Amino acid sequence: MKQKYSHRTGRFLTLRSYAAASIVALGALSLTTGTSLLQADSSPPKTAATAVVLAATSSFQDDRPTSKVQSCTTSGCHSSVINKKEMHDPVAQLQCLKCHDYVDPELHLFKLTKPKNSLCTDCHEQSTTDRVIHDPVAKGDCLSCHDPHGSDTKMILRKNTTKGLCLDCHKEDYSKYDFVHGPVAAGACVICHDPHSSSFPKLLTEKTTSLCTSCHDEATPTGPGRRRQHKPIEDGCIVCHDPHASNARFQLSESVPNLCFSCHDGFKEQLDTAAVVHSPVMDEGGCTKCHNPHFSALPKLQREAQPDLCLKCHGKPLKALDGKPLTDMAKLLKDNPNHHGPIREGACTLCHQPHASKEQRLLVKAYPPEFYAPFKIENYALCFTCHLPDLVKDESGTGLTRFRDGDKNLHWVHVNREKGRTCRACHEVHASKRPAHIREAVPFGSKGWMLEINFTKSEYGGTCSSGCHKTRSYSRSTFPENNPVEPPAEPESEPGTGQ
Repeated sequence: MKQKYSHRTGRFLTLRSYAAASIVALGALSLTTGTSLLQADSSPPKTAATAVVLAATSSFQDDRPTSKVQSCTTSGCHSSVINKKEMHDPVAQLQCLKCHDYVDPELHLFKLTKPKNSLCTDCHEQSTTDRVIHDPVAKGDCLSCHDPHGSDTKMILRKNTTKGLCLDCHKEDYSKYDFVHGPVAAGACVICHDPHSSSFPKLLTEKTTSLCTSCHDEATPTGPGRRRQHKPIEDGCIVCHDPHASNARFQLSESVPNLCFSCHDGFKEQLDTAAVVHSPVMDEGGCTKCHNPHFSALPKLQREAQPDLCLKCHGKPLKALDGKPLTDMAKLLKDNPNHHGPIREGACTLCHQPHASKEQRLLVKAYPPEFYAPFKIENYALCFTCHLPDLVKDESGTGLTRFRDGDKNLHWVHVNREKGRTCRACHEVHASKRPAHIREAVPFGSKGWMLEINFTKSEYGGTCSSGCHKTRSYSRSTFPENNPVEPPAEPESEPGTGQ
């Protein structure tokens, strides 16, 4: 038999052995390039082919079968193929000819039974209606992910997904982020993505919202919570969340409040131009202290009804940004049963802006902070949102107010003076023990002396023994027997001056 000398091995090979080695090597190359041995016009690159042939010839001997055999593993040639945890079914059943077919039994040459882009789909049916096809599937390149014989990884994958199979192509180093989605950290990409095809973008297994809530059921509204739902929930969770990794908590695409400003841009302008900003708004995650980012039974996605929501913070002593103390509202409301209407109605935001304002104490409209202030209707815009301006504009009080002496409107008397008294001089704006929100005392002067009012209600009016003036009584009745007896007149003096 003719022989050919191998310069690489220093041995003579029979021409049959040399040809077989060359053709099998080219066959191996065809699995990589997708070129069939039977194609007359196919010729792999000479340099690559030569390298494969030379590598193959060094290991081929003349003891290979020269006729058809029942099993490829009985002679020990391909025994390593079956020593895997996960086996391709034809390999497990030793049915190699399911996928391979003889070209020349004497030379022990094989070819695939079909082109590899259709061979797998003969058994493993793929959807023909899905709109999104994974690129290797579309190209018929199943072997880029799967070993055709066996593997130590489930689904006979070439590499465990936790070891980066997907990242071999989808290159991204998620470890550099502070917060990584659980499935990404575990390498469980197929929890969310179908590895072959899908009807949804990005090969997702379901529509975005339903996919996310299949694990994150806390974001699914139940009961009354269904009434109001954040718009991004309808559009898809990834409007706010990065599905893989992020440097913001909860894998938000950006930290709150900046994330919120990307849609609610009007608030950013409001904050930039406001004189007073509610401090939680600018804290990281601040918006979500008051608003549920997913759903709520309440307007504006509030977490709780007012005033309970506000009392989460304002239910304890606080200091404003200027260092001044803020009232412990929980204690004030508990100790004073006469609550102002907006508080009774659970509407703190009727008087206070929840985000920012141009007015002191986040008020929605003007209200003078001083004890004394000249009367101008625009200075009391907050009060006149609910109360009629005529309450202080008309000298006649009949049919207008119960705070009158006969017909004389005593609101008008107090306000329309050279040193007009503001509403706070007599009224508590949140709650009081006395009717009509009359205060027990009011801070006066730079040192905050508590000036007592000592108001006593009667059937037809009342009596006031304050530090502002001598004790005086009033009665709405025009019948003398219903009018209280007024004590002897005392000289008036300005509070704290004795003058």
